[in-house]
Order: sequence, then C-alpha cells, then structure tokens
Amino acid sequence: MNAERCALLHNEIVKLGWEGSGRDLDDLPQRNWFEFYGDEANEIRNSLSPTLGTFLEQAWEVGDDHSFFYYVMGLSHPSNLFINHSEEKSRGEKERFLTLYAANDIAEHPGGLIFDQNTDTAIIQMTVEDGSTIHNGRQLWYPLETVLEAWLDMIHVGKIRAVTGDVEGPNPKFDPWINIPYSDKMLQETISVFNQLVEAIESRMPGTHQEPSATGLVDDVILRESQVPPGFAYEFIRNVRRPRFQYVAPGLALPTPSTFSNQVFFSILPDPPPDDDDPVLAIAPILLFRSTQNYTAPPDADITGYNLPFSWPYSQVSQYPSGLYLSPVDRESSNPFEDECTLVLPFGIGANGFARTSDGARFGENTEAETSQAKDTFADLFQPGYQPFVEMHGARFVGVLKSWLAMVENGDWSVNEEGIIGGMDEWRKADTAPEWEKYVVPVGW
Repeated sequence: MNAERCALLHNEIVKLGWEGSGRDLDDLPQRNWFEFYGDEANEIRNSLSPTLGTFLEQAWEVGDDHSFFYYVMGLSHPSNLFINHSEEKSRGEKERFLTLYAANDIAEHPGGLIFDQNTDTAIIQMTVEDGSTIHNGRQLWYPLETVLEAWLDMIHVGKIRAVTGDVEGPNPKFDPWINIPYSDKMLQETISVFNQLVEAIESRMPGTHQEPSATGLVDDVILRESQVPPGFAYEFIRNVRRPRFQYVAPGLALPTPSTFSNQVFFSILPDPPPDDDDPVLAIAPILLFRSTQNYTAPPDADITGYNLPFSWPYSQVSQYPSGLYLSPVDRESSNPFEDECTLVLPFGIGANGFARTSDGARFGENTEAETSQAKDTFADLFQPGYQPFVEMHGARFVGVLKSWLAMVENGDWSVNEEGIIGGMDEWRKADTAPEWEKYVVPVGW
C-alpha cells in the first residue's frame, strides 16, 4: 500500500464529488481525518498501523452532508472503526481489521470497506452478512489504491456521477452521487472491443473480403420491431460492425432475423405489467449469440432461481436455448448494470475443481464455508464471483469480449470460413488443468 498515492486518489474523489455537486473548490475544507475528528481520532492513533496513519493524515474528510462515493459515505468515525472486528486481532496490540469506509445503506445491515492492517489490503463488505465470505481464507483482498483506482475509474467513465439537486425516479442518490445503468463510454468501449474481435476473426478467415461491412447485428427494421427497449442492448446491436461469418465463439452463432426475433423471455411481463406509455424498467434476458443446444433446469431446481442462470420471474422457464445472453436488469435497483451478460451452457462444468470465477472461487462452492467443494454449474463461466470493490453484480459484457479477443489473437481458437471453429464442448476446457486460466476475466468493477 502506497499511503501517499492512496491519499491523492481519495482526495481526487472528494474534489470530483464536490465540484459535481455544484460547489466551488475554493470552499472545500481540506481537513484530514485526524483534524476533522480531533481528540477522538488521536485517542486511537496507537491502534493504527503506521501506513494507515500516514494515509489518514493526508486524506480529507468533509462531513455527513457529502457522501464520499456512491457505495460508501466516508471514512469511518473513530468510534466505529473497530466495531464488529474486536475478535480479529494481530499478535501485537493493534486491532487487525477495521471498517475504513462506512457503507451507504444500499444493502441491509450495511458494512463498508474492510481494511486489514497486517497486509495493508482491503475489500468491500456492503453488508455485515458477507463477513464469512471475506474471511474464509480464500477470498482475495486488494491494496487500498487498487480499490480507490476502481472507484475513480467508475467516475471517469460516467458509471457513477456527481450531480446537483434532486434526481427524478426511484433510484437512490447518495448526495451527490448517482449510479446509472450504463454510460456512453461504457457502450462505446464494448462496441470497440466487439469490432476488434470481428476484425481479428475476419483477418484469419481464408480468402479476401473487400466489400464494405454493414452496421448492426440485424437490420434496423428487425430491431425496431423487436421488444428490445432503448438502452445499452439496443444501441450495441444497432451500432456494431456486422460480421461476415456465423460463429463468434465456439458453438455460438450470430443472430439472424428469425433467431433474433425468437426471444423466449420477452413473453414474461413484470408484475404488475407497465402501461404502454410507461418507461421500461425491467429488461428481460436478451439472447445475442445462440447455440443449437438447449439448457434444461435440473429437476430439483429452486423456482426462485437460486443457483440458476436467471432468477424469478425468468426461472419459470425450465428449458431454453443455451448461449450468450445480456442479463436481465432492473433499472429501479440501487446497482443497475445494463451491460451484464451470462453465458448459459447446455451442460454443467466445474466439478473437476479447475474452473474459477474472477475472485478465485471454484464453481458451485459455498464461499462462506472454511473449505471449498466444487460442483457443476451452468452459468458461472466468466462471472466475477464476489465483487471486491462494489456491490455484487454479474459479468460485464466488455470483459467477456476481451477474453474472446485474446483467445483469437493468442491462437487458442481456430478460424475457418464460418468463423470460430468448434462446438459447445469447447467450453468444457474451462474446467481442465491446462486451460482454465484462459476462461477467467480479470477482477474489475
């Protein structure tokens, strides 16, 4: 942990929030944590590691009327630093774990960003109920600067925004921060990576292709007639380069007018169904890249969707095409990500114990248990697992596309005139000793 760099990152977030809320930087009180809390902070100075103390001597605190970031309200009050951590101590006199940043009330029983003074690493615990997972001995923790860099990146790409005044709609605002479903920068990056993937595949196809490529995965008239609402999915489908091949990944075909129109989940309406003039708030799973094989839910599957690819109400459907879906999203939620995706396989993988989510967990394991036992699952491939920087959410589409692009560029996937060679069984390699690391998306926000 670089305490000075952490303080610079922290203070940059404070300044961005202050300016975004419409206030002048000249009015920003640049008081560090010790100055802000005075005697209460100095009384516990000896319980803080030298590195953490250095950070807090330089990190600004501005008070309760200004949330530091969307997920956390600010550096914890001295009296709250060690609450719920007293049983975890280092060999010396200092407490080992503390809640460095207190969480906003996105989840029940809010926690915060937990800091380990022995290792100078941190991890988000949006609810105290995640304690068993983050302390299971396997969960990866990260340097504080890595967490702050992730938060700052979310601001720079526009996912988290500081705004002035009240915000229309049901989404929470932790003044001055809001969390939007996606930003234009997120959309454009995803389009760019997909186009790079198309170019990488086409450059390896036999023959030459001189004719200009069309735009859009399907024609505009097909897209307009579909039930895809305005938003990330609609703009992605409409603006990417149209490939000159059929298979974008092993066993996964690009949409045709007939297959794209056959969206099995579009018939499931939210309860109560919206009026015609209401904005679409609940987006169903959208099948982008289709397999010829079906997914079938296990006979003992929980109808709520627990451990299934999609939760209720979409878990009512027990059989549907496997493939790459843009995941369902509730635009009214406190943590909406319209660019999430789910790769649904027609078979389970993971029981061999090699397949991993981004957090290092084995597929199907109980992350709250002291030991791990891998199980076959149908939709954990490329998923993040436990989110170390933000509230839980699924895999971002751009990360999966980057993984696929690397597969092509590194020669892991072969190409012929139809695109990527191989059927759905190719995905079984994600649960093998020599191949599993290629199927893990790096940790991110």
